Amino acid sequence: MSLRTRLALVIALLAFLPNLVLALTLGILGAGWWLPLFLWLLLLALVSGLVGYFLAQGLLRPLEELTRALAYLSLKEGPVSELRLPRPQEPPPQEIALLRDRFEELLQRLRGLMEAREAFYGALAHDLKTPLLSAIRTLAYLERADGLGKERRVELLQGLKGELAGALELLENLLALSRLEARSPARETLNLRALAEDLLLRYQEEAKRRGLALEVEGAGLARGERLLVERALANLLDNALRHARSRVRIRVAEGALAVEDDGPGLPLPLEALALPFRQGSGNRGQAGLGLYTAKRVAEAHGGRLGAEESPLGGACLRLELSPATSF
Repeated sequence: MSLRTRLALVIALLAFLPNLVLALTLGILGAGWWLPLFLWLLLLALVSGLVGYFLAQGLLRPLEELTRALAYLSLKEGPVSELRLPRPQEPPPQEIALLRDRFEELLQRLRGLMEAREAFYGALAHDLKTPLLSAIRTLAYLERADGLGKERRVELLQGLKGELAGALELLENLLALSRLEARSPARETLNLRALAEDLLLRYQEEAKRRGLALEVEGAGLARGERLLVERALANLLDNALRHARSRVRIRVAEGALAVEDDGPGLPLPLEALALPFRQGSGNRGQAGLGLYTAKRVAEAHGGRLGAEESPLGGACLRLELSPATSF
């Protein structure tokens, strides 16, 4: 049953019931009035129904106009930034006006999300294009340079490897973010000490090349999805390796991992550094997206990404997860 029919019935009954009670009372008092009363009640029912119908039409007109406006939005083609609710033909009631305001707020939020998405994709294209172009130019140079010595060739190949590794890191972070958007993380018991040691093995070569010592201490368990936690920890390690002077350490605790270094520390508050594709950064698209991914992974596991004072004198980022005892 439609809202208009229900409203019409309510109005009709409110108009008809008092007359029905009066008519029945008069019928009891006068036994010979039954036929006129019946015809009178029939006429009252017809008039009450018509009154209810026309009143319902008037009461629902602003709502129908809002429905047509929303249908117009769903059929209109063009960018989201140009979507606007048509102006009402007459001033709507307070409730409908409030509903229109809420739809306008929703459209405004949608426009903001679309603008952020466009900026995100623009920055992504830039940050993928830069290492790929650099790699293509390096390969083209190697193709033409027949007289290169071994040291120069190794230097160019290491630069090429670094550019491609940066592009791969960016894609891995995007895949992790996409996985977080698509579903909730899987819940399995993780040995955080073993996870940290396995990840440090992947960074041994780079740490040796930079003259950095890698350490891990402590132990603990957590509940979460291994691939996502590994990606978050890899982002924190990558950030520490770029800024450390001589040491990078992972401290493992129950339901948490802390990565610290002896570098200069965080240049900005963590909230600013964890913005994806932040502006004004020398590592635009790398540290920004990496810390943002780590932050999202922590939040998806019921924890948080926080900054602490490091005993090593540099930065210390703590990835808090769900303890194994919480499930």
